[in-house]
Amino acid sequence: MAKGVTTYAVKGIAENLCKARLVQKIVENYIEKSQMSFSVLQKVWFDDLQGRKGVIKKLNDIDRKNAQYYYIDTPITLRDGTKISVCNQWGVENLSTFISHAGLLGFEIKSERAMTNVEHARLIL
Repeated sequence: MAKGVTTYAVKGIAENLCKARLVQKIVENYIEKSQMSFSVLQKVWFDDLQGRKGVIKKLNDIDRKNAQYYYIDTPITLRDGTKISVCNQWGVENLSTFISHAGLLGFEIKSERAMTNVEHARLIL
């Protein structure tokens, strides 16, 4: 039986995003608009929003053991040259917390529709 996958849209930013790509796009957009340092960004996107891994991490601080939990292939470069990666480990509970927090920062997020995992695989290929 096919498993359902919900996609999300962020007004003015992107559509058809899975949970992890939703977080990535919101963080990228926030960084583009704010141009903050890593230490300030960590206060905005604090670790407890995600859980054990944290929302963002400096690329240099991600070891091989944990590389699979971050988008290391698409790092975000801050204005001071620091490269960071966004965590890709998002479930229903921590995503709900993230969406609420992003809403407080002005992001308008809505779930679009539930797709089967087969439809989702076609979308990301």
